[in-house]
Amino acid sequence: MLRLVAATGGTFDILHRGHKVLLSAALQYDDTIIGLCSDEFVFRRGKYITHKYDVRLQNLTSFIQYKFPDVQYTILQLDDDFGPAVLKPSVNVLVCSEETAHMGDILNNMRLERQLPAVEIVVVPMVRGSDGTRIS
Repeated sequence: MLRLVAATGGTFDILHRGHKVLLSAALQYDDTIIGLCSDEFVFRRGKYITHKYDVRLQNLTSFIQYKFPDVQYTILQLDDDFGPAVLKPSVNVLVCSEETAHMGDILNNMRLERQLPAVEIVVVPMVRGSDGTRIS
């Protein structure tokens, strides 16, 4: 039986509903690899964060252990756009938001160049606030 291993990633600075929906979708698989952006990677992309990596890691771990106590997952530091999803043959699903869905095609091209199978791309709809704007 094929084991479904999902990959997802993000900054996960202040965990909001959008993050929780994304993580909930990713954690439905047999195993999940979560890439957590390093502080350096975030700064290279010109973004601002409230919490340093260690705090974001602790908050993310606490959320997962509380809401999904029985799931298998690994959190890895992400220093580029794709992290382990490019190189790990076991990864067969990419869970992403509408905002990052275009990265799935890029990932699959990179995997095919390395003679790895393409992954299924699962796009989680953007969560919107009561005023209709996206939650970021």
